[in-house]
Amino acid sequence: MANKITKQEKNLVTVEITVDSNEVEKAYKQASQNLGKQVSIPGFRKGKVPASILEKHVGEGSIIEEAMDIMLPPAYGKALVELDLDPIERPKVDIVSFDKNGQAVFTVDIQVVPEGVLGDYKGLKLQRKLVDLDENYVDSELEAMRTKTAKIETTEDPAEHGDTVVIDFEGYVDEVQFEGGTGSKYPLEIGSNSFIPGFEEQLIGIKAGENRDVSIKFPDEYHSEDLKGKESLFKVLVHEVKRKKLSELNDDFAKEVSDFDTLEELRNDVKLSITNQKQQQADNSLRAQALDLAIEKIEVEIPEIMVVERTNQFLKDIEGDLQQQGMELQKYFELTGMTEEKVREEYRANAEKHIKRDILLDAVAVAEKIEVTKEDLEKEITAIAQVYGQEKSMLDTYFEAPENTKMLAKGIKREKALQSILEQAEITDIKDEKIEE
Repeated sequence: MANKITKQEKNLVTVEITVDSNEVEKAYKQASQNLGKQVSIPGFRKGKVPASILEKHVGEGSIIEEAMDIMLPPAYGKALVELDLDPIERPKVDIVSFDKNGQAVFTVDIQVVPEGVLGDYKGLKLQRKLVDLDENYVDSELEAMRTKTAKIETTEDPAEHGDTVVIDFEGYVDEVQFEGGTGSKYPLEIGSNSFIPGFEEQLIGIKAGENRDVSIKFPDEYHSEDLKGKESLFKVLVHEVKRKKLSELNDDFAKEVSDFDTLEELRNDVKLSITNQKQQQADNSLRAQALDLAIEKIEVEIPEIMVVERTNQFLKDIEGDLQQQGMELQKYFELTGMTEEKVREEYRANAEKHIKRDILLDAVAVAEKIEVTKEDLEKEITAIAQVYGQEKSMLDTYFEAPENTKMLAKGIKREKALQSILEQAEITDIKDEKIEE
């Protein structure tokens, strides 16, 4: 099999693919078998029709068409890997020649990712946040751990901020109940801001068994058109008031929530964890700065199809996240007042930025002559196996496919390209409060 680029204009590439006689013969034979199972010819069982008889019955052209369907996907995929091409839409295919006893030649017109004209990506002036952890961060995290592990007790005392009240409620607008405005034995934490602004605060001081009328105005930007800006009255009955009982911060607490024996050990571990997290945030911020500045300097015309496809992917990601939460995309649109068109418009700029980022890093990789070694691939596969808890041997099998290896190598190459940009940048270390946004 031979592949070669015969023509290239901007991001439109014509590739000539030649399939050798062995592959043609196998594909033609398979095509004959496939069609033979679909037709009925007197005197022959389905699937047992000789090729010469089948050709007369269905026509050689039909068999060639079926053979092309068999040959094209693997031949096309191999050509993309061999010629390092990244198509952005389905190719246009033309048969140049087809000899069932010899070679087959066809051309594909492919619209590929455009190449960008790099600006000066070297010597970028960047600011890096220094990680200087305030002990207050550690205190806050320990308090969060106390809250998370707190024991919940029912109390007869009046409800306070942070308590959970179990309530029945009925909502009225103009003395008429409205849809979605009722609930039974609903657990509401006062201060969680999960209800309409102003609702939770009015339950402070209420006791179990008491009724209370809560008057509030729906926000002007509320998602329901029927309730926007409307005055409302909620009749509330409290069944229970529940209060968190926090453990004392001592060695016993450390043993309860961790594998450490002392509070000091737990505190040190929490501090290290937060420090690592803030360091990761600082590193991500530095990477984002570098990409934003370098993207501004690249010149590239992005085909509309790429923007549409990337936006489609964003929508699929949103839908997948919502489904994990048990919500359909249409329901999300109803609750947020959004539409698919609005989401597409909102994500369009982000899609263009992501596309420019990839084109930028690919161009830098070429300019810096960045290569991906076998050791790079092995290291990345091992890391992926660890993250997803899979056997490396399973991933090795997956990445035996050239197209999958190409995808993995491209990700590694882009990461190396970004590291090259950072290594050649002028980085100034600045404390958090002095960072210029």
